[in-house]
Amino acid sequence: MQVDMVFSPFPRSKLQRPRLVADFVVRDELQRQLEDAARLPLTVVAAPLGYGKTSLVAHWLANRVGLAAWLSLDAGDGEPYAFIHALVAAVRSVLPDACSGTLACFAAPCMPPLAGLVAQLGNELDDLAEPLVLVLDDLHCVDDRATYALLDRMLLRPPPRLHLVLIGRSAPPLSLGALRVRGALHEIGVRELQFSRQQAAQIIEHAAAGELGNAAVTLLHERSGGWPAGVRLAALLLRHRWSGSDAAAGFAGGTPLVAQYFLDEVLAPQPAAVCTALLRTALLDCFCAGLCDALAGEDAGGQSLSGPAFVDFVRGGSVLASSVDEAGEWYRYHPLLHEFLQARLLAQMGVEAMQQLHRRAAAWFAGHQRLEEATRHQLAGGGPAAAGQLLADHRDTLLQHGQQARLAGCLRLLPPDAVETDGELLLLKAWLLYRQGRLLETAAVLDRIQALLERSAGRPQIAAPVRGSLLALRSMQQYLEGNGDEAARCAVDALACLPAGRIDERVLAQTVIAGARQLAGDLGGARQGIDEALAQAPGPIARCQVPLLAARCCIDWMAADLSALHLLAKADLRVGGAPWGSDDGGLRAYFLGLVQYQRNELALAEETLLSASKTAVVGYRGELSLLLAAVCQALGQSSRANAVIDTLCQHLQQQDDQHALQRAYAFRAELALRQGQLAMANDWASGFDPGPLHFAYHLASAPHLTLAKVWIAEGSSESREQAARLLQLLERELAARHNIRFLIEVLALQSLLQHGLGDDAAAADMLGRAVALAQPGGFVRLFVDLGQDLLPPLRRLKLDRSDSRYLGQILAAFNDDWLACSGRQEPRADLTRRELKILKLLAVRLSNVEISEELCISRATVKRHTQNIYRKLRASSRREAVVRARTLNILLDA
Repeated sequence: MQVDMVFSPFPRSKLQRPRLVADFVVRDELQRQLEDAARLPLTVVAAPLGYGKTSLVAHWLANRVGLAAWLSLDAGDGEPYAFIHALVAAVRSVLPDACSGTLACFAAPCMPPLAGLVAQLGNELDDLAEPLVLVLDDLHCVDDRATYALLDRMLLRPPPRLHLVLIGRSAPPLSLGALRVRGALHEIGVRELQFSRQQAAQIIEHAAAGELGNAAVTLLHERSGGWPAGVRLAALLLRHRWSGSDAAAGFAGGTPLVAQYFLDEVLAPQPAAVCTALLRTALLDCFCAGLCDALAGEDAGGQSLSGPAFVDFVRGGSVLASSVDEAGEWYRYHPLLHEFLQARLLAQMGVEAMQQLHRRAAAWFAGHQRLEEATRHQLAGGGPAAAGQLLADHRDTLLQHGQQARLAGCLRLLPPDAVETDGELLLLKAWLLYRQGRLLETAAVLDRIQALLERSAGRPQIAAPVRGSLLALRSMQQYLEGNGDEAARCAVDALACLPAGRIDERVLAQTVIAGARQLAGDLGGARQGIDEALAQAPGPIARCQVPLLAARCCIDWMAADLSALHLLAKADLRVGGAPWGSDDGGLRAYFLGLVQYQRNELALAEETLLSASKTAVVGYRGELSLLLAAVCQALGQSSRANAVIDTLCQHLQQQDDQHALQRAYAFRAELALRQGQLAMANDWASGFDPGPLHFAYHLASAPHLTLAKVWIAEGSSESREQAARLLQLLERELAARHNIRFLIEVLALQSLLQHGLGDDAAAADMLGRAVALAQPGGFVRLFVDLGQDLLPPLRRLKLDRSDSRYLGQILAAFNDDWLACSGRQEPRADLTRRELKILKLLAVRLSNVEISEELCISRATVKRHTQNIYRKLRASSRREAVVRARTLNILLDA
């Protein structure tokens, strides 16, 4: 009797399952999951409010056979003794004789210790007469750690006939990780509870009585984001005699029905500090703890909720928000809730206070280098002028390599008039266009900056840095057009105007001065200018020394001086006072691989390029890929070469780097030519817009030369005439600019063209000039890559003895290239067993003498076998042979 008296005051309404709505959507898959999980100790159903967690479980229980108890928890059940009392009441609601001993403890004059009570409860749950499903709904209302420790202890050795279902707005603070590993847990979350379009349509179309079109249903589902309560709110709009089109268009967070739901379910239950934080963060697309504190400003240390505490509250699921990062630091509101909070914020806060919040957000984002978000908030908080000043203040960040997308995004946020009337912003636009390769547009923007400077002549403190930046870009424009004297003058004037902090502009001017000297034929002066600039470069390495080193490498490359380029790329310590170090980001590997490739040291080039840093400097990352593709093609690995280019093109498309993408497309056409796919190359050529010709080619390939190659390969009289005109123009301009590297290729192409026309004398003359220019640098691949049609003119050349040796290297490379591309050479099968043994001993660095002793053969025999190995592996040295063998996995068989 006393026990019953203790039990009777417990509210029976908390033990009743909730009623199901009339249009409940049956979700068979989730029902099956719940039923299958009933053999496990625990199921957790966790999602924010409005996801139909309770209805799902209630419907499952209503349609299953077996005992099931329900307990709706509230804040009063959080304390461990109260929780146990409520749990016992729930169990006894379906098994009246269960847990009698535990319940009797509550009637005792002195309550036993909690540990003893828990032990008593555990024993009685172990003795349950029948299998029981026990549902604990609204578990998020329990916030006592001791209570969760009690549940953890129960689940450590779960009662054999008890299946526990926990429903809450967030995952409970239990040892879920251990339960997952033990296979003792099934979880249902937001992803599983979201309505699909088909499920949402059941409710929406039922409310609309079939008068709603597919487009309207789709829009309502998208606006709800699959949130079940959102779908039901949309249905309510339709029941309130909104037409389908009105409901679809008007379904928003500010709609009265929706707003009332959020007011009752989200704002009303929360204390003032939480409501204030909710409204402040409505200003943001997403938020984190630090940003919440920044918005609070001076109030952060007073009555306001701290950022970490607010994020913890959001994680608890009491508001409709989702994590946007794996670490769970950033959150975003559901769009409907976001719109509701923004409307409340606008209604409760004046314009000035809103602008202050925007400025605080802008300052935080700018301090964390998130400049697009900073610009957006500064624009709202201070207007176009303040947003423009923010970008000007962060120009050093925006001008770094790889920041084109960010810079473009920031500039797009500003009104066009704000950019066009501000010299600093126009300069940022000019830099963006220049780095995107849009040179004609760059020149037009520079003209507009010049006009602004003329109008602001009375403000020299503003005009001088802008004028210096303008002159630096003008100098590059003049250099690209071949006006060396004017380019040098502009660059010198730019350096006189630019302060020391304008690193990018000063480096550009210094490289233009050196380039102008090279343009005039003063190669020594060009190198000296770069070395002097390097010696005085203040840093940082990535923005100062590395571009200067790149310029020095490009000068040697255009001069066709592979030896100088090789020495520069191989220097391990300091070059002109500046270190390569680990900060070159693949730049050194690119130029070193370029030298090795042109000398036909293919295995070494492959090793160099593959070992290059994956975080290569933007602008050289793509060039590394182009060069690697060329190496793969030369090794006879056409599929691999195509895969490298395809991957590069996908990356550049994602980055929206159209300038680099056009170069990649051009090289894809070059590969197609080398692979005999003329139709593919013709497709590229027919869509290629050559635009204005600039002759300062300084990298491995030039799209205009690819165009000439396609025209020559096409072989029609019209295409040959086009190729002849283009090559004559290129020859004249490249010779005037002392760009020997590409002049060699133009001459070789002219020889190829003349050979195709049957003029062998002209072909030999052109090719002789090309070979004479190429011999000092030792270029080989430059000729080989033009294909087997160049062989007849090469064989007709009559050279002196020293030249003949160089020509022999080229001819041997042609032969190896034919073998590789025809697939007739398989080095692994071609090497004899004796050669494989010698190759293995070469790999462990034994000398010829040591190898002869090891194998009991003569030194002459070792030498002969070694030469055979070099020939079969297309290697020129012991080291290259070993590298090539490792690449082909030959040493594994040796």
